[in-house]
Amino acid sequence: MYHMVHISKVIHMVSQSTYKRIPVSPSTWEKLSLIKKPGETFDQLILDLVAEREKRDIIRHAMHVSEEGEYVSLDEAREAWGLNED
Repeated sequence: MYHMVHISKVIHMVSQSTYKRIPVSPSTWEKLSLIKKPGETFDQLILDLVAEREKRDIIRHAMHVSEEGEYVSLDEAREAWGLNED
């Protein structure tokens, strides 16, 4: 017996369960396994690691700007951008 299923439902179901494979060395797999929390998926772990990396990159950039950047007062910035409050 055949069942009629709307194609958009099939595509939606397939897209929710589609994963990508990321090859890692056995030592990397071991390190990830050691830091993974009980019940946490590798997907969740990787998302957490990416978020931490993004935070670290933002902090590193801010530190670089604070050491090397040129600063102007807020009033000077408003004037330069034509944002004077009238």
